[in-house]
Amino acid sequence: MLTLRTLNCSARRAHVLRRWFSETGSGSRLTRPASGTIPQPPEPINLALPSSAEPFIKYSDAFVDRGYTKSDIFLHPDFISDDEHDLLVRSCNKKLKRLANTYEMGHFDKRINNYRECSVSAWLPHKRGVAGRVSQAMDRAVDPDPVDLPDRASNGKSAGWTTVGKYDGQIRHILDRVWDLFPASFTWLPPHILDLHEDGEILPHVDNPEYSGFVVGGLCLLGPAVSTFKHVDDPSVRVDVLLSPKSLYFMTNRIRYQFTHEITVDPSQRAWMGQPVARARRISLMFRDAKEPEGGWSSLVSAAIPSF
Repeated sequence: MLTLRTLNCSARRAHVLRRWFSETGSGSRLTRPASGTIPQPPEPINLALPSSAEPFIKYSDAFVDRGYTKSDIFLHPDFISDDEHDLLVRSCNKKLKRLANTYEMGHFDKRINNYRECSVSAWLPHKRGVAGRVSQAMDRAVDPDPVDLPDRASNGKSAGWTTVGKYDGQIRHILDRVWDLFPASFTWLPPHILDLHEDGEILPHVDNPEYSGFVVGGLCLLGPAVSTFKHVDDPSVRVDVLLSPKSLYFMTNRIRYQFTHEITVDPSQRAWMGQPVARARRISLMFRDAKEPEGGWSSLVSAAIPSF
């Protein structure tokens, strides 16, 4: 019998095999999109940059003079409260301790050093993920998701759900504010925890467009960092962003597909307004939308059914 459990397992196996990063040098296995061929979502993405973000973003003269769209990089400082930040840090630390206890010195795509990472499917409601989209494509009801309900009873005790973590419900309500920034038609991959050691760095790369969709972003936890975005063909076209704790950022459109991004240990690039940005451990809770298969979501059903 085909169930959402089967589809979820299939999606998780596929997730393990996905390559999140693509090399941008001449030996790349991936052909990056050229100008004018940027994939577009079926519904427009309308992320309004708040005025509070202005002190945290620097656009190069070349970026402005050549007419690139500033809204392709979205930043919302203080998107979450102090209490929400601390809850997410504690919860991420628990997940990392269980699923990725040690820091890795190198990523298989050679783009991250001194990091650890894991995905958290429990923080993604079924209705927002691939399994929910497959059910809808097959005209089936999405299974009830207990974590969509309050995880604490009115008396402060557990509401009785034993299949989810104690605070997973609260975390989903925080993350719902992120997903609600986008059209309801978007389908999301499970949130991904990326923990960068204080001596770690992310080398220039473009997230692989073959295995995720139109947007890539993250909630910033713990230490600050400067992230630099450079056009793959002309590094003078660049954007520098100060990612402070509690901020939310997203890259879309040309920034998503035609710009590398990096967080370096180079002191010359770890400064803001003439002041050094101290190296510190940093967690980014990453968000990526799923790329719909050419045959639509229902085409995943045949992939989930074993052949004999």
